[in-house]
Amino acid sequence: MDEITISTYDAQAASFAAAQRNKTPAALYRLLARTFIRGAPTADIGCGSGRDTAWLVANGFPATGYDASAGMLAEARAAYPALDLRLAALPELAVIPDRAYRNVLCSAVLMHLPAPAIEAASVALCRITAPGGRLVITYRASETADAREPDGRLYTPIDGAALAATCAGCGLRVLSQTAEADGGRPGVVWHVLVAGRAG
Repeated sequence: MDEITISTYDAQAASFAAAQRNKTPAALYRLLARTFIRGAPTADIGCGSGRDTAWLVANGFPATGYDASAGMLAEARAAYPALDLRLAALPELAVIPDRAYRNVLCSAVLMHLPAPAIEAASVALCRITAPGGRLVITYRASETADAREPDGRLYTPIDGAALAATCAGCGLRVLSQTAEADGGRPGVVWHVLVAGRAG
């Protein structure tokens, strides 16, 4: 992960966590409900405030949340003490074994890596996706002309075709790629990739 971005999340963890918990990503949750396999082991990579991990568990997807920010993990543990939340960072995800999860979510995280690390991070996400599993990745570009937003967080532009090619090269089939406008921020577009590994 980008060190400045992690430092920003650590320093402002309380405010970031509160802001995340005050939003409900309804479109994402509808996608997960129809894409993920209920009852199957699930990873939330970049769990942040714990909001999405909590939703997954509550909706029949036994989830473990992973994040690179100790500050965000502390906020998530305080808000959701029953969740399984662990420290792990892209691009390696070294603490997670190969093909450990049938459901893998990486929402609003991949763009926080420096450009040279995007492919390795994508490979790691594919690596932890089990046979018969599903991988969902969401990302957006910076809200400014600069890849680094004023608060210090990095938003590396991601080539959707290259991301799909990496997934295919790792043995996953890309099921869909979509782009949707952010409901609250004009000009912000979220990109969503769904891929699956054959059983």
